[in-house]
Amino acid sequence: MATYTRIEVAEATKSIGVVPVFYNKDIEICKKVVKACYDGGARVFEFTNRGDFAHEVFGELNKYATQNLEGMILGVGSVLDAGTTGLYLQLGANFIVSPIVNAEMARTCNRRKVSWMPGCGSVTEISYA
Repeated sequence: MATYTRIEVAEATKSIGVVPVFYNKDIEICKKVVKACYDGGARVFEFTNRGDFAHEVFGELNKYATQNLEGMILGVGSVLDAGTTGLYLQLGANFIVSPIVNAEMARTCNRRKVSWMPGCGSVTEISYA
């Protein structure tokens, strides 16, 4: 389950002003990239949901960050549906980013009080989100 509140995610994102986004199937490469970002001052990091078994890589990466990188907030991007959202929330994602507006994803995140950031392209989508 998420370690950070929606407000903490928003405040950290605003404070830092940048959210690194990355994916690789090799957990060791991911650890090095997240550590380098952490050393550079980033405290929010978006792991993208790409490739086979991306959720397994994220689970290991989140354990690593929790144990070794105090204050690092990990979330997941490129999520398209509520099922995948729930999977990543079970693995400890602190926020979910989606390129689309999906009401079921919103409900899943809201039930767990986790930040959800949908992509919106129109005033109607922004209002709906």
